Amino acid sequence: MPAIDFKLPRGAILFTDDAYAYEFREDLGEAHHGLSLFVARRRTLEGNHPRGKVLLKAVGRPTVEEGARVKRARAKLEEQVRLATYLQHPGILRVHGLRKTEGAWYVITEHPSGQTLNDLLTVVSECRRWFSPLFALYVGAQVASALEHAHMAKDEKGNPLGIVHRAIDLDHVFMDWDGTVQVADFGLALSNLPGRVASTVARPQADTYFASPEMLLSGRVDARSDLYTLGLVMLELATGKNLLHAPDDDFEEAKGALSRRKLARVKRAIRRALLAGCSPAMEAVIWRAATYTPEDVDAATASLPELLRVPLCKMLQREPAARYQTAGELAADLCRWHGVAYGKGDAAAELKSVAKDAGEALVELDLRGPRGHGRALDDITTR
Repeated sequence: MPAIDFKLPRGAILFTDDAYAYEFREDLGEAHHGLSLFVARRRTLEGNHPRGKVLLKAVGRPTVEEGARVKRARAKLEEQVRLATYLQHPGILRVHGLRKTEGAWYVITEHPSGQTLNDLLTVVSECRRWFSPLFALYVGAQVASALEHAHMAKDEKGNPLGIVHRAIDLDHVFMDWDGTVQVADFGLALSNLPGRVASTVARPQADTYFASPEMLLSGRVDARSDLYTLGLVMLELATGKNLLHAPDDDFEEAKGALSRRKLARVKRAIRRALLAGCSPAMEAVIWRAATYTPEDVDAATASLPELLRVPLCKMLQREPAARYQTAGELAADLCRWHGVAYGKGDAAAELKSVAKDAGEALVELDLRGPRGHGRALDDITTR
């Protein structure tokens, strides 16, 4: 289902509520489930702008051709808002509510103050280096804390909601220049929320290269899947490497080591991925997920000090039973490894150093640097 096409001039008022008018600022394109994603600015009905920017997910009015799919997308919006009432944590972007208008439905979400980890990784790569191991541990501990809150959430009757984010990757984790880390978009989450709209296909919800082996091979995941994908994020922050990116596509030797049953499982997973509309490149990722070895994990982490290599090797085990079993256990271990030697202020200082070294690359990437990191970005020329 294509996203709703907002052909609106910048500054147009999308809708109002009792306190604010929502002003269209920027179209960010299509999000998941055919939803549109864009930036709006909240302003008082008198015209002032005290609340800054928000993110809006939107879906339009059902048509005859797309009626069932639009209704499904609307149900997903309602589900996201209901689930968000149980996710009140400083490390999780807040959902402000759902607004229904005659022409569209909108979910109003807190706008992240920082950049995605993907953007920050692009910036640091411009400096021909990666983030420090302590930085990766700090980010991992912050995300693990937010995941612990989500994984342990219960409804009003005390029943576990079984929330699994399913999309922990470089684009769903944001970091401000002051070291604040936040997780975005539980609209993709798996949960036991009553009335939940079940997924019709088992496919990765995030970047293909940030999917757990169980997601790729069977589509069945639990909270330990989020801990695996967080390990992939931390590995890339510290090394620029991704464990699921095979050095080549020749898996013949590795295939020979698989039992007939496991080989059939891989082939079923590939067929399922192609039927779900995944790129043909997914085939190589699935083979890699099914065949990588502990030696491959050791090789990917070989350049790292023990304080990061040890937890990563445990996070990146193929079998969930061999990983950390809870986000709380993981958060405590990561905090123990970075200890008091590295905290929010140290992360901010490292980011400030990266921004200073990146210089004009920030402008070329259309990113706003930290305050006081050197010359104002407006004074930096790209000529």
